[in-house]
Amino acid sequence: MMNRRNAKILVLGAILMVALPVVALAQMSRVEGMALQGDYIKDWSGIFSYTSQVANVGNLVYGELGNVNSPPATFDRSVGAVIGNLWDGRLGTWAIHLREQTPSLGLGDAGSNPAPGVDGLDPNVNTNEAFDLMWGKKFGTTSFGARLSRSHGQLEIDGPSPFGTIQYDISQFDPNFGRNVLGVGAGIGFELSPTANIEANILYQSRTYSLKDTTGTLVAEEGGPSTYQVSARAMWQWQPTIMVVPVFKYYKYDLSTKVTGAVTSPPFPPGTPLVTEDNSLKGWQVGAAGNWTLGSNDLFVLGATVAQNKVELSNSSFEETETYMPQLFAALETHVNSWLTLRFGANKGAWYKIEDKDNTVPSTVKFSGSDFNMNLGAGVKVGNLQLDAILNSDFPNNLPYFISGNTTSDMFTKVTATYPW
Repeated sequence: MMNRRNAKILVLGAILMVALPVVALAQMSRVEGMALQGDYIKDWSGIFSYTSQVANVGNLVYGELGNVNSPPATFDRSVGAVIGNLWDGRLGTWAIHLREQTPSLGLGDAGSNPAPGVDGLDPNVNTNEAFDLMWGKKFGTTSFGARLSRSHGQLEIDGPSPFGTIQYDISQFDPNFGRNVLGVGAGIGFELSPTANIEANILYQSRTYSLKDTTGTLVAEEGGPSTYQVSARAMWQWQPTIMVVPVFKYYKYDLSTKVTGAVTSPPFPPGTPLVTEDNSLKGWQVGAAGNWTLGSNDLFVLGATVAQNKVELSNSSFEETETYMPQLFAALETHVNSWLTLRFGANKGAWYKIEDKDNTVPSTVKFSGSDFNMNLGAGVKVGNLQLDAILNSDFPNNLPYFISGNTTSDMFTKVTATYPW
């Protein structure tokens, strides 16, 4: 147990924010500090997967303070707001998100995994999000939500250059994994009773790219633009101190490429012959969690999810299937006092298997076993501002350098600031 002196050191570090984030694989800082998917607890960041929640989270401003990859460079930063009192609320609640990078499918940041597993990531990377606008409104016991977003990047060189005249309708040098995005979403929520509600949401994105050679001729483009996620969850107050949260998700990323000729310009060597390929990443999960209220306002979460991700490449000549039967997770959030919150959580796959099939040989490789993943988190309230941080895993053992003499790089691996009003 952390003693009072160590708690003070932790708080001092959180206030100073002496180190900022590296990439982390979960949703926003509070949820990530418990190594959970945000679907399984009640948190404002759920609006990105369940847009009907926009009408129910109240007014707030948040800031994602970024991830540090190679200091001093930071990325994945954002500022957003949910405002429900415009026009006295007659036109519903509005939310706007200004981001440095396009977020992962159904999440609020780019450094997060929408689903469990190695293949539970969003493969698209686009660093040019233009806007993300959300709307929600409550009518009696029913809530509605909608979302519109766009990310676009394009590079054109017309005139003398090492490559001649080229055009990338993308933001990165890897066109298939740096697609432009136009996304729409809609969600609905029902209050079934004073102790139960259900939410459902669909998010669709058209992800496109094009690549032209030095003559201006279209060489490659997406073979299919459709990416989507269907999600649903319920929150049932089974007992006064226990809330049960079942969750369902299905998602698919179309990564196909359509090639009309040989590439004559970067990012591929001149004359590289390419073939049209049907590629995809899809998956599903079904799970449930119990949320226990401990004491006055502490939270214990225990749950499990059965999940599968499947990657199909080169017209199904290669297939990778990742299966959790199930993944178990547990977490604790405790309010030490009125301004300090501590968190920790972990997840572990049981009967986990990943199987690779090369159908051209043919050959099969199977691996069973799963990593143990654990995160530590802390929250500090300064006035109306809530600062939630993810702690470096070595921090509790080392503490700051001036105490232990051991170096802990990046004391905080991620920080989110939230100001509700």
